[in-house]
Amino acid sequence: MGMSHCLESGCTFAIARPQIDPATGENLDKKHNIRVAFGNGLRPDIWEKFRERFNIESIAEFYAATEGNLATWNLSRNDFSAGAIGRFGILYRQVAKLASAIVRQDPNTDSPWRDPKTGLCRHVDHGEIGELLMALPADTERDFQGYYNNREATEKKILRDVFKKGDGYFRTGDLVSLDSEGRMYFHDRIGDTFRWKSENVATTEVSEALGTHPAVQEANVYGVQLPNHDGRAGCAALTLTEVPDDALLRSLAEHARSKLPKYAVPLFLRIGTGISAAVTGTNKQQKHGLREQGVNPALVGDDELFWLRDGTYVKFRKSDWDRLNAGQVKL
Repeated sequence: MGMSHCLESGCTFAIARPQIDPATGENLDKKHNIRVAFGNGLRPDIWEKFRERFNIESIAEFYAATEGNLATWNLSRNDFSAGAIGRFGILYRQVAKLASAIVRQDPNTDSPWRDPKTGLCRHVDHGEIGELLMALPADTERDFQGYYNNREATEKKILRDVFKKGDGYFRTGDLVSLDSEGRMYFHDRIGDTFRWKSENVATTEVSEALGTHPAVQEANVYGVQLPNHDGRAGCAALTLTEVPDDALLRSLAEHARSKLPKYAVPLFLRIGTGISAAVTGTNKQQKHGLREQGVNPALVGDDELFWLRDGTYVKFRKSDWDRLNAGQVKL
């Protein structure tokens, strides 16, 4: 049988609404010859939902950077490597060690951590999250093209003296982990991860947890600055399959608490059209605009805001925002 493919990059389709032929009752989502979905950016929280709804045998996910020297692949036919951006066998792991590295991060600077004594970086352990670096040739001036006609931008992406004096690595800006089975997972972009209550919160982890709630069609998670509070509090812009009544809001709060550590549970929800507007031309989520608007009711248009109070989410109004600004609320 011939092999077809579909692009799954940044998938944001309506998982909850299968297409049914009104005349015959036939499920049209499964009426196709597609056997492989190929691309990058398929969110882990919809990975298996996508496979099951459309009856896709295999999902091929890849990761690569234009300026880098390494690409990873994951051809998944079951849930063993679901959500992984790459899967390494024994031989390819050796190649990857020469061409790349995952290094420990300094949470206070968003830069690779350096040993106070040697000034050098450190590899992460299996399962630990760090920044993915790609090894560069010794003569970067001659052999590394970088950004065309923009040497200043290129230099900002190069990290030097990483594991020994004189070496150089390209900073991908991506936080990943590699487990003992050779599966590599993407966790977040540096800058998207935020700190709350002295803990790092990965937006993708929170999005994936919320995405497993049956009423959540899509979740875009980001950190927002609040008056009179350090760090950034978690906010989730949601697309829901039903109207957010009291029962659903309590269910969302209970679901988040059951799936996430306390510090990672979003303190705010934003429900409306904001999430659908915050996408790129290839349907990938954007966070910058949502972060800038924060939870100021005057900036979110017609979207509704809710905040976590007494075990459930309740309406967040201008009067609540005013209390935050006056220092009358401690979160």
